[in-house]
Amino acid sequence: MRKATTLLVLLLGIIVGVAGLAQASGPRFGLVVMSTASEYWLAVKAGAEDALAEVNGTLIYTGPSTDADIQGQIDRIDDLINAEVDAILVTPLNPDALVAPVQRAIERGIPTIVIDSAINWDGMTSFVATDNVEGDRIAMEELAKLIGYKGKVVIINGLPGIPSNDARNIGAQEVAEKYPEITLLPIQYGEDKMAGMQNMENILTAHPDLAGVFGGYDRGALGAAQALINRGLEGKVKFVAYDANPDEIAYLEQGIIDVLLVQQPYEQGRIAVALALKAMAGEEVPKVVHSPLTIVTRDNMNEPEVQKVLYPLQ
Repeated sequence: MRKATTLLVLLLGIIVGVAGLAQASGPRFGLVVMSTASEYWLAVKAGAEDALAEVNGTLIYTGPSTDADIQGQIDRIDDLINAEVDAILVTPLNPDALVAPVQRAIERGIPTIVIDSAINWDGMTSFVATDNVEGDRIAMEELAKLIGYKGKVVIINGLPGIPSNDARNIGAQEVAEKYPEITLLPIQYGEDKMAGMQNMENILTAHPDLAGVFGGYDRGALGAAQALINRGLEGKVKFVAYDANPDEIAYLEQGIIDVLLVQQPYEQGRIAVALALKAMAGEEVPKVVHSPLTIVTRDNMNEPEVQKVLYPLQ
C-alpha cells in the first residue's frame, strides 16, 4: 500500500510538470466507461476532469448504458479516434473485444490508458487499476474473520467476462479454500441492483443458514443488502462489499454492511490523465500502476483520512 501511495503522489506531480503542453484550447481527452448508469465511473470522470482543468483541457465522457453493450463501447472508442482526441481513457468491458479498438488508437498515435479492467494486450500506453485479486483476498479474509471461519458464504458479482469482476472471484476463492469449515456457494452474477437482490433472494431461499456475503461490485451489493433487509436479516448475515456508493456508506453506518473495500476511482482518473500527458510529452510511463485500496469499518469510517477516501469529491 505504501509503495502504491508513493507512486500515486509522484504521478500526480507529473501534471504540473507537463502543464506547458496545453495550448489555448487545451488537450481534449475521451473517457469511455463500462456503463454510464454506474455512479462509480462518475468519480473517475471527476478525477480526470480535475486533472485536465490544471492544463486547461476538456474531457469527453461517454460509454454504453449497460455493462452488456460491448459493441457500444467499441463504437465510442472509434468515434473518439475519428474525432482526433489527444488521448483516450477506457474501462474495458471485455479483455479480448477491446484489444482492436485500443490498437487502432495507438496506431493513430493517441495515448490510451486502460483503467480498472485489463485487456489481453500490453501495447496500451499504461494500465491503472486496483489489484483486484489481492483486494478480494483481503475481502474474504475479513468475511472469514466475521463469521468465525465457518459457515456458508456467497459472492454476489457483476457480469462474468469483465476482467475486474473475474479477478475478484479469484482472490476470494483462494482464501475460502484455506478454511475447511467455510463453504463457498456458487458465485451469483448480475448486471444491476435488481439482479443482485434477486440473486440474494434465491440464495437465502436455498440456504437460510447463510453466514456471510461478499458483494463484488456496488450495485450487486446494494441489491443483496436490500434482500437482507426484506427478510429481516440485516446485521445477522455478515457482509463485506467493494466500493463506497453513498447507499453502501449508509448501510455501513446502519450495521447492514460490516466492511467496505474502497477503491479510489477519483485518483484513478487523475493518475490516468497524468500518464497520458506524460506520454504526450514523449516521456516513458510505467506499464502498470496499482491505485490504493482502503479497508473501511464503522470503527474507522469517521477518521479524516478515511473520510477523504469515502468522499473524494467533497
